[in-house]
Amino acid sequence: MTLPIRLLPITEAWDCNGCGRCCRGTIIRLNEGDQARLREQRWEQHPDFRGQKIMVRHGLWKPQYSLAKRKDGRCIFLEPDGLCRIHREFGLAAKPLICQMFPFQLVPLDDHAGLTLRRFCPLAAADHGRNLAEYLDDARRMAEQGGLAAAPGEPPSVAGRRLRRWPSTLRVADRIEQMMRDERYPLVRRIVHGLMFCDSLQHCRLENLAAGQSSELLALLENAAVQEAGGLFRPCRPPRRAAGMLFRQTALEYARLHPLFDIEASWRERWRLVCAAMAFARGRGPLPAMHSCFPSTTFEALERPLGPLDAAVLRPLAALFEATAASKYYAMLGRPGWSLIDSFRALALAYPLALWLLRLRCGDRRPQVEDMIDVVGAIDRGQSYPLLAGRRHRRRVRLLARRRELARLVIWYGQ
Repeated sequence: MTLPIRLLPITEAWDCNGCGRCCRGTIIRLNEGDQARLREQRWEQHPDFRGQKIMVRHGLWKPQYSLAKRKDGRCIFLEPDGLCRIHREFGLAAKPLICQMFPFQLVPLDDHAGLTLRRFCPLAAADHGRNLAEYLDDARRMAEQGGLAAAPGEPPSVAGRRLRRWPSTLRVADRIEQMMRDERYPLVRRIVHGLMFCDSLQHCRLENLAAGQSSELLALLENAAVQEAGGLFRPCRPPRRAAGMLFRQTALEYARLHPLFDIEASWRERWRLVCAAMAFARGRGPLPAMHSCFPSTTFEALERPLGPLDAAVLRPLAALFEATAASKYYAMLGRPGWSLIDSFRALALAYPLALWLLRLRCGDRRPQVEDMIDVVGAIDRGQSYPLLAGRRHRRRVRLLARRRELARLVIWYGQ
């Protein structure tokens, strides 16, 4: 049995053009059904796969399995034309469940699961294709067959380790959604509103209030955040040195998630990343050569204002924030044990990181829509990337919030 699946109160669109991006640099976890189907397909007897591992085991105690990858990070079944070998020979239903579902994403809540899109797919990031409503029946069928969203999600606490209750969590998440979708303000201003709202909410105990009192308090905090946010933009101050170091550490991790960044599994690549990490800690002089997709630049150049971006260039990033807030994805998936406030702060930090990556990708030329779509792909991957969902990153986010640096980072890189 699957929870009722509902669309978000926003328009999302997608279609597949067979680019194969979803098959590069991603880890495809295999459940028992996936493993059984792959064994039945007898790939080890196929001349093109003889002597190659099809599945990779992870861990000794209660092992998990994933699809094998080639040295350049591509799925072992990805064909040169961008199509899947399993799909070509056995059909869609023969593929692992994750592959069948992508880019559909279910977000289990209290009494339903929201259906949204993973924007690592470039056409999903561009909202290009058929309306998501046309895929609703397919998503329900695959969810039923795969046992997805079979039970309500576990609500995160609003802040810290307080009591977890759906009513309080949803009231706060709904208020954040309203702020992220408030088109009276530019995206940078909406994110600052959300950060100031979370700062004010940090020490409130909503579970001790009746529903009406709680809603009234949240409305007051939101109004205060909107009224006071303007003062943070004048003057625009750069982040302090310690905050800049934490920011660059995170930026290096996001840079490796860029869709054009193919990670080579070698000691040479590991050593290059170690050297890059030391350079990022200093944050001065030439940027180390990390990948051919990034032009030569300096750390100082990455601090220069981008200037006003065309609305079409900024739109994929705004759509990512709106969809993530509407689906509650940032709070419900990928960050187990995080509070709602910490999860939103991590999402807010992704905004200046996105614009830093845009500077890095474009160098001296003006950003194009395609550049932003690639950046959105990296930000989407970061939502569930283990290094950006663990305790170390949560400590970074909390430290930046405690020092009042998150809003400063958002405003500085939003120039």
